Amino acid sequence: MEKVISYLDGNLEQSLDELKEILRIPSVAAKGEHMDEAAEWFAKHLEAIKMEVTLHKTSGQPVVTGYLDNGADKTLMFYDHYDVQPAEPFDLWDSPPFEPAIRDGRLYGRGVADNKGDAVSRIWAIKAFQDTSTDIPVNIKFIIEGEEEVGSPTLPEFVKKNSDFLKADGGIWEFGGAGIDGRQEAWLGLKGLLYVQLEVERLQMDAHSGYACILPSAPYRLVWALSSLKDVNGRILIDGFYDDLKGLTETEKDVIAKIDLHEDMTCDHYGITQFVNGLAGDGLKEAFYNAPTCNIAGLGSGWQGTGSKTVLPAKAMAKLDFRLVENMHPEDIREKLRAHLDRHGFTDVTIAWHDGYPPAKTPTDHPFVSFVNDANQKVFGHNLTIHVTSPGSGPLYLFKDHVPMVSIGVGDYDSRAHSPNESILIENYRLGMHRIAVLIDMMGAWQADA
Repeated sequence: MEKVISYLDGNLEQSLDELKEILRIPSVAAKGEHMDEAAEWFAKHLEAIKMEVTLHKTSGQPVVTGYLDNGADKTLMFYDHYDVQPAEPFDLWDSPPFEPAIRDGRLYGRGVADNKGDAVSRIWAIKAFQDTSTDIPVNIKFIIEGEEEVGSPTLPEFVKKNSDFLKADGGIWEFGGAGIDGRQEAWLGLKGLLYVQLEVERLQMDAHSGYACILPSAPYRLVWALSSLKDVNGRILIDGFYDDLKGLTETEKDVIAKIDLHEDMTCDHYGITQFVNGLAGDGLKEAFYNAPTCNIAGLGSGWQGTGSKTVLPAKAMAKLDFRLVENMHPEDIREKLRAHLDRHGFTDVTIAWHDGYPPAKTPTDHPFVSFVNDANQKVFGHNLTIHVTSPGSGPLYLFKDHVPMVSIGVGDYDSRAHSPNESILIENYRLGMHRIAVLIDMMGAWQADA
């Protein structure tokens, strides 16, 4: 392994140059721009490490797969995505989001933490084995999709046609990194998601606001509908919303009991004095890992420009996301949301569109979790902080019956994924490559002992 590690360190600048290449491709899923260009970039770089590469067409963006058959008994899979979040507002970036920049040991650019930096680091870990003529003791698979940031709507098409390809002995999910305390973290699951756009139209056209005394208001109508969904204590008021909620297992409770969420540091980071409803200790952990949510992700209506415009808007819209926990399903919650709106007299508030997926987890006691932790210990010098699930979401449910997934990555608490000035620490990127290389090597021992 010394040759592999030495190679990665000696070629760090070259790997960063390749990462900058893909960061310059503005593959924003929500806009559907430059997607083929990004997919083809990854296909080319998987081919460069001697993988059998396929670009799978879907009704949306293509899925890139790579397979390296080394004749091994064990297979390691990587799940990544080539799409990124929109970079707006551009004026909040200290450097252009699609022109990568290095400042103070950090690499800045949209998608560098979520998740192009991870994907490139994994490709380079494999390249290091090959370029040093070091045997790779496992088979390798990559699945790199282009719609993760918009809910992976067509990934099920790929999975339905290629379910056998998902089979592996262990998998590394897309994201991760160092927590607020600097220790590396691993996430064993993801909450589910229901994302909806609510719309209401009360007039044929915007009107002079002086007519607000006699004409109906679309934004007020929407605000009243939104206020019916959740009380001031955060309790979601949709009938039956909590009916299928499954609590944490005793094993999961034992795992999270050992975790320090660093409450004071997190409050300082976000500029608050306390969490919602004064949550702390065990109650905070219970919410973080197993509380569903109803969140307003965006609002739109009327005049948004500088200065005043006295207008009564004809239309209003709101984007909501619901994070779902084990045993909850997005379609069931959508139906309950529709029934709630109708029951409270908001039949005119439409669900213009929706998407989402259910939650999923990898068991905390799966042996692959231990292998990932051991690799981390060898590289970073400490055990992973193991989170039973993430408060975020992703299409893990499509994989859970085929491969145990553990989410680790090259980001950190200050990476600002989804926000302006997204970045990674170059040192985390360097050691992240080491960790993947060590994990590959350790899986060879797992194979020998099986």
